[in-house]
Amino acid sequence: MNVVIPGNADPAPSGGALAKKPAEKLAKKRLTVALVLSVAMIVIYFGFMGLFAFDKPLLGTILMPGLSLCIVLGPLVIISSFVLCLVYVLWANRVFDAGVRELR
Repeated sequence: MNVVIPGNADPAPSGGALAKKPAEKLAKKRLTVALVLSVAMIVIYFGFMGLFAFDKPLLGTILMPGLSLCIVLGPLVIISSFVLCLVYVLWANRVFDAGVRELR
């Protein structure tokens, strides 16, 4: 809301409009990072599930006695989720939290 100050023809700018831009920029960055990491996890997970559903002979490839490709890729899917989570936490601690501190 703009308030007219007596003796001044121009309304006083509200501080919310100026503070809103950096906050919106920071929120957009956060959304972008979250979407990129989410898409990466979806591709990894559904890629593995697609192989499991449509190319079982490939996943059944024996790499060494007692170790198939499926046994290697399965844990890698789980590990990739932890790695993507770590990437987000590091980004949030270094970039997002610093941006929030600047807004205060």
